[in-house]
Amino acid sequence: MTRRLASIAVVLALGTSAIAQAPSIRLDDGVFRVVGWTPPSMPPPDGWPPILVIYAGRGDVPALLGRYSIDHGQLVFHPSYPIAAGVTYRVVFHPPGGAAISTTIAGPARNATPAARVEQVFPSADVLPSNTLRLYVAFSAPMSRGEASAHLRILNAAGQPLEGVFLPGEELWDPAHQRLTLTFDPGRIKRGLVANTTMGTPIADGARYTLVIDREWLDANGVPMVAEFRKSFRGGPPVRTVPDSKTWRILAPAAGTSQPLTLTFATAMNASLLPRMIEVVRDRERIAGVVAIGQHETEWRFTPRAPWTAGAYRLVVDTRLEDVAGNRLGLPFDFEAGDVAAEHRASPPVSIPVQIR
Repeated sequence: MTRRLASIAVVLALGTSAIAQAPSIRLDDGVFRVVGWTPPSMPPPDGWPPILVIYAGRGDVPALLGRYSIDHGQLVFHPSYPIAAGVTYRVVFHPPGGAAISTTIAGPARNATPAARVEQVFPSADVLPSNTLRLYVAFSAPMSRGEASAHLRILNAAGQPLEGVFLPGEELWDPAHQRLTLTFDPGRIKRGLVANTTMGTPIADGARYTLVIDREWLDANGVPMVAEFRKSFRGGPPVRTVPDSKTWRILAPAAGTSQPLTLTFATAMNASLLPRMIEVVRDRERIAGVVAIGQHETEWRFTPRAPWTAGAYRLVVDTRLEDVAGNRLGLPFDFEAGDVAAEHRASPPVSIPVQIR
């Protein structure tokens, strides 16, 4: 009897260790979850990575980036990027004081039906300033990453691909992996720099180009796109004048309606920044609504969730808002060479009064 009570005491004292004898790792709704092991109340001195690490594919590959959390008493790993279909993941779990467990988990099955297509490219106009800074490509479905340089190119009028037009090594995606941001090489845009002097701007004023995105670009499920995408455009004069809110035209709706409040700009603005850098405020309260961008990014439309009431409103504009050439309110992108402080100069938001009658 004494020996039996001693055995029970040992099990109770071990607690977590006893439970950790047969843990398992599951892929659950895009996260990796350790089941059958109770983590300590405080993270280990070196954090959670030495305990749980995940690799995508086979061979000597770096571990997945992500964050750890404790959810319902279980250790959970949240990958920074969506789980890819058709990919096998190698999971290594090494609990403190226990033997390491290595297993493989298959990602979701691939859907063989093509679904991804290019929905929109910004700037959307057919004439782009020769100092255009960024290009945005919106897809209808999540895409595979690290493939832009292989499947996206700009051709000149002779059909030859241009070299060195984008910032090398950069491929930025939104969290859903459906909008790609590409930056034209700033060294070729800013006047006075060696690249600008020797190579010129990536887009030349008056020259014709075609943006081509291959159908072979795989989506997140490993399936090629529905079709190839092409956009023809011409280079235009550079835009070096900073956006001036005093030149913007406001069309105010009538009180009692849900018609949009419209703001029209003198030049095309950054399509990614417009929806989140202008707010409608009344009495310090932000008005809820939906933003739409039109007229080749020269028009901002705000439709409220509730009908307008008569009174004084304000448009609060973040001065980090840029036009398509990277010029901010009060700060040109092509500022004087050597003015290191200019790029980090902060300005208070611009407030534009609007009267609803």
